[in-house]
Amino acid sequence: MIRLQIEVRSAVMRAGLRALFESQPGIEVIDSAADADVLLTDETPDFEELSAAPSVIVLSDQSSLSALRSGARAVLPANAEPSQIVAAVHAASAGLVTLLPEDFASLLPRALPAATAEPLTARETEVLEMMAEGISNKAIAYNLSISEHTAKFHVNSILAKLGAGTRTEAVTRGIRLGLIKI
Repeated sequence: MIRLQIEVRSAVMRAGLRALFESQPGIEVIDSAADADVLLTDETPDFEELSAAPSVIVLSDQSSLSALRSGARAVLPANAEPSQIVAAVHAASAGLVTLLPEDFASLLPRALPAATAEPLTARETEVLEMMAEGISNKAIAYNLSISEHTAKFHVNSILAKLGAGTRTEAVTRGIRLGLIKI
C-alpha cells in the first residue's frame, strides 16, 4: 500500500487529486508527511524539514532540474494528465525518477551530434557494423577483401565523421544516430 500525502496550495486541485487517488487501488491518501511514502506537492519542499524523507512529486511549471537537485523524484507540469500523475506516484514509490520526455531530453549532455557533419559512405557503414560486432581491423580487412591499411583508413574516417575518440564511442554514436542496429 502506497501512503500518499497531497500538499498543494489550491483547495480545488487538492480535492481533485484526493478524489483521483481515493479511487486508485493500492494507494491510501493520508494527512501526515511523517507517515507518507510519497508526497505530492506543487512546491519544491525543504527536504531538511521533512522528518522522514518520502519520495516527492512536484507539480509545477518551474525548472525540473532545480527540483531534481533538491531531491524530488518526479517533476510534472501542473496540468499533467491524471494517468501521468498516478504513474508518477507508483514510480516514485518504487524509487524511480519520472520526467516528461522533453524535460528528460533537456537534461542529457549535448555531446552527441544531432546528425553527422558528413554522412558515412556505404563502405564506412559496413565497417561500422563490423566494429559494432567487435571485429578487429585485420578481420575487417579480410572480410571485405581490402588491405589492413584501408580498413584502418575507414575506421579513422568513421571516427572523424562521428566526432568519436574511440571505436566504442563511434559504435555508440552510430547506434544513437540510427546508422546501425544491434
